[in-house]
Amino acid sequence: MVVFAESAFKHGYNEEDFFEVLELSPLKLRSRRSLKNVYELYGRNLAGEHLHIAYRREADRDVVFHIRAMSRREKHRLRKIQ
Repeated sequence: MVVFAESAFKHGYNEEDFFEVLELSPLKLRSRRSLKNVYELYGRNLAGEHLHIAYRREADRDVVFHIRAMSRREKHRLRKIQ
């Protein structure tokens, strides 16, 4: 089950953007800040926008709390890894 915190929509993206990124095989990494049970997704939505998504894995659900456009540095990192 996936739930969305209000903070996830702060930058104008929505639930649909999250699911589109999942469909297009994003890069999934553990939190860069070493937060327990927090993961980051780097990918594109169907409109071609590069998105950075952060979510926390809880016992029975994933809580998405952050969706925003990737920075230039993040886009470069993604290209380098792929």
